[in-house]
Amino acid sequence: MDFKKLERADDEATGAVEVAVVLDAAEVHRQLAEFYGAAGAACKLPSDAQWDDVDAAAARTMPPEDYREVRRDFVVNRAAGEALAALGIEPALTPRVRATAYPDAGEDFAFELSAVEKPALSLSSADPVEIETEDVRVTGELVDARIAELMEARAEFLPADPHPVVLGDVVSVDVATFLEGRPVPRLTGKSMVLELADGSMPESFVERLVGMDVGQTRTFDYEVPRPRALGDGDVECYTATVTVLGQLRKEVPALTDAWVAESIEGASTAAEFRAAVARGLEAEATLLNRDAHARLANIELEKRLQGVIPDAFYQASRDGLRRSLERELAGKGQTIDDYYEQERMNEEELSVQLLIKSGENLRQGFALEALFDARGMELAEDDLRLACEEAFGAGSYDLETLERTGRRRVVEDAAKRIAALNWLADTAVVKG
Repeated sequence: MDFKKLERADDEATGAVEVAVVLDAAEVHRQLAEFYGAAGAACKLPSDAQWDDVDAAAARTMPPEDYREVRRDFVVNRAAGEALAALGIEPALTPRVRATAYPDAGEDFAFELSAVEKPALSLSSADPVEIETEDVRVTGELVDARIAELMEARAEFLPADPHPVVLGDVVSVDVATFLEGRPVPRLTGKSMVLELADGSMPESFVERLVGMDVGQTRTFDYEVPRPRALGDGDVECYTATVTVLGQLRKEVPALTDAWVAESIEGASTAAEFRAAVARGLEAEATLLNRDAHARLANIELEKRLQGVIPDAFYQASRDGLRRSLERELAGKGQTIDDYYEQERMNEEELSVQLLIKSGENLRQGFALEALFDARGMELAEDDLRLACEEAFGAGSYDLETLERTGRRRVVEDAAKRIAALNWLADTAVVKG
């Protein structure tokens, strides 16, 4: 591609590279010719269709403003990639484009790019790190506690004789809760089973239930201290309408050979059940310990990172965390406002959390890439496949597709981090 102007200027303050691009009229014509060829084919027009005919066909499928932007983006995207390659710039983030005009045949076309290259970072040392932690160890007490949890989860709630509610009761209730006039889903439900001694509901709520009779309905206000409350008066005021449907008694099954044989798949005696629980806990402990080693080792490695990370990376990391959270919530049918309610936080508090988390993720990720390079590690195809499927889902690994979509570099960076983190966890010197 021929450029009439191609100039690079480095912004020391932001770490960005500013690029001024001008395509001469002849190059604009060539690019538009390719666009019209593709657009005409999409509109099922002959390959030699006149540009005006393509414009007219496209106008029947989309608004003129959208069509102009599609045409401009076709030219800009192709020219931007060629311009960056010509200058030897490999952006680590998606370049920002500033184009105030539209490309027209017979005229030069100018636009600007802002790209951020991967910073030059290194480590003060690439040796194994030391961490301090107490590994999880499976004891008899831990096995007993897990068995108790499993038995508790299989408890039955049976009808009990009606009597006025007292602390320690188990009751079935209908509850409708409001905060400043808005329903609170997590505190609302039909035929909810409440144990009035396990902290499952706020103490101030439980106090209002004491003395209620079966069949009685009561509406009352109660207060709960805000998370990170600034003082005794920093509370949230709820209004609840509660109907006591009945008294219940909780029956936890006894751990006997007969109960195990009837209720537990893969075990026929209490001893076999206990051994299976112990094996499960050992497997959990192994994973927990390794995850802890990896997390703590990465924190220690980050302290060795040398160099400056441009602000644009922090912004991109924070935005990525925000989008990831919103996608996760959407998958559950929730909005960001639902999240604020559930976590009892506001926009400002979430922004601070994301800023802190994104900074940690960014520095620790760069530290792992620096470790990979410093130790001369190499990637195998299985490493790329694992990283690709973790990022984009099972069956997504295809080198040709990764190249075409520009995702190969992202996958390679992720694979490097995984490989470096595994080495870091395996070689960490554990003290504690």
